[in-house]
Amino acid sequence: MMLIAEEFLLLCLDEAGSRRLSVEKVDPALGGALLAELALMGRIVVADDPGWRQRGRVTVTSTEPTGDTELDRALHAVAAPQGRRAKDLISSMSFRRITKGLRDRLLDRLVTAGVLARRRKPVLGFIPRTVWPTVDAGPRQGVCERLRLALVDRLTPSQRTVGLISLLQATGHLTTAMPGEDRRALQARAKSLTEGDWAAKAVKQAIQEVYAATASVAAGSAAAAGS
Repeated sequence: MMLIAEEFLLLCLDEAGSRRLSVEKVDPALGGALLAELALMGRIVVADDPGWRQRGRVTVTSTEPTGDTELDRALHAVAAPQGRRAKDLISSMSFRRITKGLRDRLLDRLVTAGVLARRRKPVLGFIPRTVWPTVDAGPRQGVCERLRLALVDRLTPSQRTVGLISLLQATGHLTTAMPGEDRRALQARAKSLTEGDWAAKAVKQAIQEVYAATASVAAGSAAAAGS
């Protein structure tokens, strides 16, 4: 099973392997996706204390290895030190060191799995750049089908699917990832799902805090890149 981060990354590429979302938004989102996955696995919680001093602080509840290298690296980053707010954690140097190169490592994993290929393609006839065209369309189609069933057919989705929808919302990529669908209907259904009782309160709180922090950090990175 792919990580939420890998599913999100697939949706950020077109079938020819070009990016549909800027790296300033993608990179913080991938780090946030790892934290969301850890919350779904019960490895971390985020405080929902109404007091401003504690609300949004991330705590590790289990250091048991997850079996995935990237998740274990993220878990280690959260654990030392604990108690940072989600936004501070995602933008911290310690977490950014852990997630540095995460996008390329996940792309390499997808290449190794036979989902994508790595190609060098000239831009303007002479400037080389790397693209990641689809080799096996099955995984991307599977992700898109889960989204369609949840958002268009309005069937009850899994927690991981709602977690992915929340991430797409946080990065403004929801409607881009589902071209041809009614934008307002997608946004309304996504809002209904992410605000509903799709997960235990602690898990839902953790993912909402993490993705709100992700959106804030991504917006700041994009603004800095454009200035």
